[in-house]
Formats: sequence, structure tokens, C-alpha cells
Amino acid sequence: MWRVEISERGYSGPSEEMTFDGGTPLQITWEKRGDEFYVPVKASEATINILCKENFKYLSLFTSDPRYFRVSIFRNRQLYWRGYVTADLYSENFTAPPYTVTIKAVDGFNLLSSIPFRDLVHIGITGRRSLWELLSSCIDLLELDIDTADWMDLYAEGMDENVSPLRQTYIDLERLYYVYEEPTYRDILELCLRPFAGQIFQSNGALHIRRAVSLYRTARPVNFYRVGTEYPVGRIVTGNGLRLVIHTGAQVVTSAARECIDGMWTGALHVSGESTLDIVPALRKVSVDVKNKSLDNLIARIGFYDPTVWTDPFEFLSITNENALTFNGDDDHQGVEVCTKGFPVEQCNFPLVWEFGLQTYHREWGLGIYRPNESIDVAVHYGVRIVGEKATYSLTESGSWVQSSDGEIVSTVKTGNEQNMKIEIDGIPCDGEWQFFIRQTLIGKETQYGYGDRGGGRTTGHYEGVSFRRMTLSIDAGDSYDKGLRYESLVDPANNVDMSVTLPVSDIPAIPNDRLLYTLYYLDAAGNPTRIWHTKGRNDYDTLVGHIAQGTLRYKQLPSRRITGEIFSGQHIDMNTVVRDDKYLNAAYYINSVELNALEDSYNSELVEMPHLLTTEMPPEDDDCIAVATLSFTVGKAIRCLNRLLLQSADKKAVYAFDVATRRVREIYRNTIPFEMYEADEGFVAVDGKEVRYLDYRGTVERIYTPSEEYRNVATYMDGYIHVLKSYRQYIGPRGGNAGGRSATTTEDEDPNYRTYRYLSRPECKYVSPDASTGYRGRGYAYEGTPMSGAILALRRTENTIVVNTSHYAYLHDKRFHRPCKMQQFAAGEQIVTVSDNYIGINADDMLWFYRRDSITERTLLRRLGRWADHADHTMSEAVHSYDDGIFIWNFRDDTTSDVRNAAGWGENIMGLFFICGDLYIVRERAIYKFIPE
Repeated sequence: MWRVEISERGYSGPSEEMTFDGGTPLQITWEKRGDEFYVPVKASEATINILCKENFKYLSLFTSDPRYFRVSIFRNRQLYWRGYVTADLYSENFTAPPYTVTIKAVDGFNLLSSIPFRDLVHIGITGRRSLWELLSSCIDLLELDIDTADWMDLYAEGMDENVSPLRQTYIDLERLYYVYEEPTYRDILELCLRPFAGQIFQSNGALHIRRAVSLYRTARPVNFYRVGTEYPVGRIVTGNGLRLVIHTGAQVVTSAARECIDGMWTGALHVSGESTLDIVPALRKVSVDVKNKSLDNLIARIGFYDPTVWTDPFEFLSITNENALTFNGDDDHQGVEVCTKGFPVEQCNFPLVWEFGLQTYHREWGLGIYRPNESIDVAVHYGVRIVGEKATYSLTESGSWVQSSDGEIVSTVKTGNEQNMKIEIDGIPCDGEWQFFIRQTLIGKETQYGYGDRGGGRTTGHYEGVSFRRMTLSIDAGDSYDKGLRYESLVDPANNVDMSVTLPVSDIPAIPNDRLLYTLYYLDAAGNPTRIWHTKGRNDYDTLVGHIAQGTLRYKQLPSRRITGEIFSGQHIDMNTVVRDDKYLNAAYYINSVELNALEDSYNSELVEMPHLLTTEMPPEDDDCIAVATLSFTVGKAIRCLNRLLLQSADKKAVYAFDVATRRVREIYRNTIPFEMYEADEGFVAVDGKEVRYLDYRGTVERIYTPSEEYRNVATYMDGYIHVLKSYRQYIGPRGGNAGGRSATTTEDEDPNYRTYRYLSRPECKYVSPDASTGYRGRGYAYEGTPMSGAILALRRTENTIVVNTSHYAYLHDKRFHRPCKMQQFAAGEQIVTVSDNYIGINADDMLWFYRRDSITERTLLRRLGRWADHADHTMSEAVHSYDDGIFIWNFRDDTTSDVRNAAGWGENIMGLFFICGDLYIVRERAIYKFIPE
């Protein structure tokens, strides 16, 4: 039974009854078709046809107030939908009565785009606000007066999983207005939901907030089951006899009378034979962009003009305005230093520019008589230091850093004119606290004479001072800034469809000094940036951008199906309905859009496939892996390239690509002579002795470097340049026995008087000597790299790093800190077997040690994982390694270790372990296996 109530605001008189009319007296539509899973608002509208028996009786419904007439629709006496009459959609026939009047009502989400958000009284313009506070302000504006079912299930690391993440995630309003100068309520709504791929819509008399991918789980809120009845607070019994406890907190149950998945061909659900099945093509590439804005001036962030951040016991400082700080001289406290409390910064090679104006003052007077103005030199002692855990660095006037706590800058400025200062700073040398300081060397004293005939209250003295004006500090992260705001993942190059997602805000990109580079990002309750998120109860740790990409791959990695047509049913169908077809296609679908015809219990729906909801992969008995590819060749080497595996044949003449989505293996490159294969940016490098070739993921040759002599060492391709190793020999024998010292000859011999060193080089770049004053050559030029000793064992790559393991040391180049070709040397005997921006695994002392990377050059031990690893990889939550034929997975979230049996692969050597999209793939000599956790 359906009933519609139209209520006039402020009306308290008697009500009258209206009569439904026409073949479709009541329709409710949730649109729109074709929406992707991350679209945050699923707006709805109702169309009501009523019989008008008097001329223009309902013309009063036409009003300029979009909240004047409220429409409430009830099903079986329970609220089903609510909205407001939209005056601009009112229509009736211009004819003699009786005739049909069509009333349109909307839920109000469309109005949010026209209402400015800036609210100086209620929300304010500064301080932190939770996403729930911001969402509530948007929901209150709708004036629907209905419950909100918040079943968002994506939590940042460390959050309480019994409380909604929307109540534990915050936005800084001042930063919000810096990026969005005039946001609307719709902007705020999207800012709170789109980064989660969250959606809000009205259903079943409540507003639901959830992710589309949450429908893969069995947990549902109470409002999901509340169809035609009202659950009381307390103990209840569901349709199948399960006892539930309903409370005022997180009201989520896992079983009740309404099914989580409805059968398409069984029960009360009937799909029209006129429905249409469409095939949705798979994606070629998915990209996620985040809107942000760089901080133009870091001074306000670090706090140079904030008197509260200075340690100034003798009150040398005075703040005259927001862009001027004056330091006054004092004879009695010469040599005393005042400094800021320190702002945390991180080691990086990003250049900074520090600019400000210096204005000095000098006055002398005696008995109240001032000397004439003269231009006098005043020396100002000041500077910047980085106070690290192990060392302190001071900034020099040239912009370089020296390891000293006593270094300072001395600027001699004539009084009378302001002098502009500019210092180009050569990166930040270590993690630590950034401190400004000023040392007292200025004079200042005043002597007052007594009152009477001789003194008259006059003074004598002298004064010097300096003002720091209009100070700016900027940092240039180059390409790293833009790359931090964009994620790209190749799905399948054979496809033609790309998906691009733009987020209004997200996590802070993980690059050094990200808090100084980016303005807007999510915060946790303690005010720290959020970094890693996971689904409630699951181990799928990733960034918010990574979760968007995971959702995209879940739905669009392979061609999927979409059904549009009529569903006839007397049971409740809404945007939370999941339909199962286990008769023909063995697939499940969720409702993406729906048009309800209340009279016929008909739902004109768009059903979007939920891949892998019904089909689960089961390993053979006594095994925990499935074979995903049987190979016709023997694997000699395996590397990862994007979301694919590149396999080199044992004869070193061919490379094959394995696509984890389609599970196809195809040859992409072949050479007539053997070559070595190495990891590179979005491809690989082939070295055959004569040439160094860079090839992309398709096997297309993109760049060729031809050395002047035979070359058979490691090589890679990073940021547009081929990188190779160059060598020289250094005489280390007795004094007097060396004729030439250092030699370019690199022939390996047994002569103990010589040692061969190698260094990373970009041979296509011109070598440029460093600037004498700054030591900086500029980007795009060749450098003489860090000398590496020992036999070369392996080269490893990530997006930001190059690793070279030798028989003596491991060497790591991180492009976010090191100059091109410069590398960090690790301890003797260490070898890096897996590395990312967050973690690093190192073989040492016949053991595998796993560390968290606290900074680019610093690390903290998390655990010893086992024996020396032959292969290793890791995600944000797990690390896997192999020793001989054993494979072990350590979950560093709950500190548990488990074995991987992979019984079908016994007897074949392990050629590589790779986590791709959260799944573990094991490459053996003649097959590839996927681990299926229990």
C-alpha cells in the first residue's frame, strides 16, 4: 500500500485528500544510468500524478521557495521516500476539469550546488572539522528529517573500527579555503565522500552512506532490513530466528529477513524478457588525479613572524606587523641567541629559495641631542640550522649546508636603505627541526639622568636594530610534486577505454616534506595526515588513491556485463540490492539506477556486474595455490613491469609478458643474440654487449644507447635517461709503486695493488662541473656518481629508487633526495632484496631483516624475518620471502607468519615472488601460481 503526503510549511489547518490518477500515478527515480561506482551522489526524484477536479486547484504548489511543500511517500505505513515539490517542474493540463496534474519532487541534492558553503557563524573559517560535521551541515540543509545510515567501512591506520571513519577524519578549514576559495555545499559533500568512493542516496526512509564495493561484504546496517516495520532498541528476532542486539551505536547486523543477495530466477523477483544485456569493455588505463595547491610561502607555516614560536627571554624581538620582525640591540646580552622552537622537516634534494628584506638602524644621542643621520654599516648575525637526531647542519650564505651547530650568516647592511637578500638553498641535509636564529651582536643602551636643574630627565645612549621584512621561503619539488597528485595504472594496452577519476582531496602524497608542499589533505584526530587505509576487518592496506584504483580494477579489469530492463517484484528493491544470476551467466549485479513504478511494483533498473562475487578461486586439496599460467619455455629471470610480469627465457633471447587480469602469456621481444634484462620505468632494458636498449611494456624499442666499447653490466632507464655503470681502477699498492694513480682501464685482474670502482652514469648527458659557490650543476646534466666497490650482483628498481648490490655493499639512489647518480652506501655485507617508499628488506649476516624507512636515509628495524632470502616482496601489510624452496608470509599488522605450500610447484626453482593488486604470484621455471589465502 502506497500513500503520499504533501505538507505545507507552517500550515496547521485541516487536511484534504487527493486522488492518484493515470497509468503511472507514482514513480520514484534514482539516477543516473552509466554512473561509475565512485560517483558520490545518487539523487532521486518522485513524479506524482493526481486528479484535479477544479480549475487550477493545485496552482498554489507553484512557489519560489524550494522547501515550502514537503512530500513524504509511505509504503505499508512506513516512510519510504521524502523530498520537496520543485516548482519549476510543476505542470497541469490547460483544459476543463477533471484533468491530471503532475507534481515533481526532488530530494534536494541538486540545490546544494547553488548554495555557498562559507558560514562564518556555524562552521567558521579556521580550525579542524570532522567529515561527519561537514556532511551533517549538508544533510541538515536538505531538511529531510530522516535517519542517516552511515556504513562507511574504510578506516585509516590506527582508527577505532567501532566508530565511523567519517567521525575520525578531519579537514583544516583554513587550508580548505586556500584551495577552494568559494566552495558550495555540493563541493563539501563530494570532498567528504568521493575520496572514499563513497555514495549517498535516499532509500527506505533513510539516507545511506556507503561504498559500492561494500556490497561485496555481508555486513548491512539496520536500515537495510527495515522494510515496512520499525525495529525497536533492544533484543529482536529476525526472519530466520537469529537474535540481534540493536543499540544506539554502530547499528550493523549480518543476517535478517531481507537477503543480502536476491536470486534473479527464484522467489518474488521476475526479470522482464525484454531486458538488454550490454558488454562493458575493459579498461586500457586508469588514472586518479587529486586537486591540490602548493603553499606559496612556507614562512607562515614555519612561523617566523609568530612571536609564540620564538625563544626570546630578554625580549629582543618585536613584531610590528605580519610581514616585519624587528630585532633590537642590547649591550648587556652580547652573544645571546634567540631561535624558533623548530619545525619538522625531512631530508630531500628539492631546492629552496629564501628571500627577505633587511633594514638596519643606528642611532646615538647624548643628553637628548641626536647626532646627524649617517650611513653606517651594521653587521647582522643570523641563520638557519637543521637539528637532526645524529647531527646538526647550518646554512651558509651560498646556500649549502655544513655539519656544525655554530655556523651562521653575517650580512653587513648600511643604514638608510633596505637590502634585498636571496639565498638559493641546496635541499635539506637530514630529517630534523628547522630553526631560525638571530645572535645578539647589535648595540643598545640608554642612560637616563635624574630630574632637576642638571639632568632634566634627559637620556644618553645608542641603539642598533634590524628588521626582517616580507620574508618568503619556497620549495620546488619539480616533477615529484605533480606525480604525487597523480596515479596511473596500466590495465591492458590492448584495450581502448581509459578511466580518469578526479578527487577533491585525498591523503597527502608520500614525498619528502609533503606537509610543506601540499595544502589540503585529510587529518586524523591528532592532527596528523592520514596515510594508509584498510577495509574494516580486512588486510587490504593502501592509500585512498590506491583503494580507488583497486575498486576500478575490481569492476573494469576485464569485460563485464550490464543489464537494463524491468524487474517486477513485490519485495523491496533499492540501491543496496544485489541480484544473483546463478542460472545462466553465474554472475551477480548491483542496482546502479532504478525507476520505480509503484502501481505495478515494477523497477526499471540498471544492473552492473560485480565480478568475482559468486565465482571464487579454490586451490586443489592439500594446496594453497592455483596455477594461473603453464609456460612453454623455461624462465631464466622474472621482473615486474606495472601490473604485469616480464619473463625472460633461459636462453636469454626472448621476453614474454604475463597479464594478471587475462592470465595470458605472450612474447613481446626477441633478439638473435643473448641479452640481459633489467627493470626500468614502465618497461625494461636489454643489454647485449653492443647496445643498451630501453623497451616499453609492449616490447617496443624506445631508446638505444651504443657504448664506445663492449658493455655487459647492469643498466636501467629512469626519468628519461639511460643509466649505466662506468668504471675506473685505483692504485692501492705501496707508495712509489704507482705511475698514474687512477686509470680508466677496467680490466679485472688479480693484481692486489689495484681496486676497480664503478659508478652510476647517464652517458647521454653532458658532464658539467659543479658551481663553485653552490656545488649545484642543475637538473639534466651528467654527474660523476658515487664509487661502488665489489663485483656487481644485482640491480633493482622502484619508481623512485635504483638499487645496486655488490659483493661488498648495497647502494641505493633515491631520486627524491640524491643528486643524479649519487647513492647511499649501506653497511658492509648488506644486500637489498625488496624496497619501497615505506619499507626495505635487507639480507645481512645470513638473515633477512625488515625495516620501516623513517626517511630516505634512515630506517627502523621491525623484525628479523628468517634466513637469507632468495626472493622477496612486500605490500603495506605483508612481506613475503623465499629461502631454498620455502615461502613465508609475515603479516606485520598482527605479527603472524605463515607458510605457503604451493605443492604443485615443488621440484621447480622459484624465479620470483610478486605482489600485484594485493595478490601474491609465484613464478617458477615452467609455471606461474597465485596464492589463495584461507
